[in-house]
Amino acid sequence: MHWLRKAVIALGVLGAPASAQLISAQLRYPPAALLAGREGAVGYEVKVAKDGKVMGCHVTRTSSFVDLDQQTCAQLRQTARFKPAVGTNGKPIVSTFAGSLRWQIPRQTIAPTPSVDQANH
Repeated sequence: MHWLRKAVIALGVLGAPASAQLISAQLRYPPAALLAGREGAVGYEVKVAKDGKVMGCHVTRTSSFVDLDQQTCAQLRQTARFKPAVGTNGKPIVSTFAGSLRWQIPRQTIAPTPSVDQANH
């Protein structure tokens, strides 16, 4: 019976809040960084509103390039949408979401796009 309790907790059935989930983000490579060939990974944490929009963002790990760091949060604030976290009462709640974004210039394509890795808090 112990294994069943663990499985139920993992699914959020026992009243634990469910975390926010990233649904979409339309990010564009910063033009100056693209021209300069700058690449790097940016760690970030966003505050997600009850409606799934980003309320705030801050960099938790720098790429070592100011423009990539700044554009990560600026673009997430503008374009990212989340499935909001749900409280123990089943209703949406304000929450945080942490992840990383790797700005990498593809070698074979014309329109580079960053990739988003995600981790929930």
